[in-house]
Amino acid sequence: MNEKKSIQAERFFEQLPDAISFFSDFAQIAHTGNEVVIQFYETIPGPPGPEGHITKVRTRLKATITIGLTHAQTIGKLLTEKAEVK
Repeated sequence: MNEKKSIQAERFFEQLPDAISFFSDFAQIAHTGNEVVIQFYETIPGPPGPEGHITKVRTRLKATITIGLTHAQTIGKLLTEKAEVK
């Protein structure tokens, strides 16, 4: 007989010491007919002026992620579900 056996596997997610991790306080989303492009930025305030107010802010692109429409739809659905106010 041909028996089917299932295997349980444990998955570990790890971040290697040379992996890059950052905080993004601004994101931009664009799309084409076939893919979605998500860009993550980091905002860095400039030095305060003579009156103590910051008048310039620099925003640097930190990462660009390009995904197919199917994956984008899955991410959008998950974000919508998790962001619902209960």
